[in-house]
Amino acid sequence: MLEDALSYPTNGESGLVRILIGGVFGVLSVLVLPAFVVAGYMLRAMAGASRGDPEPPAFEDWGGLFVDGLKATAASLAYAFGPILLMVVFVVVIGAGASAGSESTAGALAGLGILTILLLVVLLFVIQYAVPAALTNLGREGSLGAAFDFETLKPVLTSGEYLKAVLLVFGISMVGGMALSVFTTVTFGVGLVVTPFFYFWLYLAGSYMFGTAFGHAVDASGGRADPQGPAV
Repeated sequence: MLEDALSYPTNGESGLVRILIGGVFGVLSVLVLPAFVVAGYMLRAMAGASRGDPEPPAFEDWGGLFVDGLKATAASLAYAFGPILLMVVFVVVIGAGASAGSESTAGALAGLGILTILLLVVLLFVIQYAVPAALTNLGREGSLGAAFDFETLKPVLTSGEYLKAVLLVFGISMVGGMALSVFTTVTFGVGLVVTPFFYFWLYLAGSYMFGTAFGHAVDASGGRADPQGPAV
């Protein structure tokens, strides 16, 4: 999986052009709207990889990519609702502890705050683990509800193939990020120029691993397949 993932972003005749376009859109993401196009593109890449497509999708149908990006963002925000709620609880608890009149009350609230942080860390880990699979199913089916189709997602999330993909993406991100930092340092900041293009390549390689793992897990469990791609 790893070797195929590393070459996947540049597969096809327009591989380098694809990276250039993606990197430019990464830079323009500060304007917000291009960020949705990139998100939609990654959504389609995960869906395509899950169906065994050997090349990333083309940069076309810009309106469709934008809409897909909106769907992906909405699904990600929905998954993030729990951690956001816990953060609010944590802030309230800390504020109450700071204004508590007695030491016993302040101590109890401090303990509750620590418990909230632990729950937040666990929840963030679970969500970060689940979201790529949810987005892949969203890309395959085309409907927002597919991101919460836990009957389909369960065999994926519990598969060794998906766990392997998560660990590989994490490892590549760590090693690649450190290598880029060293390169930027020794070149006196020149590495900053290649940063958006590097991360677009990295996200695309990760999309391939998540999508491929999803496809294998669904096929193994006899789940639904969508050879036609997402609905418009």
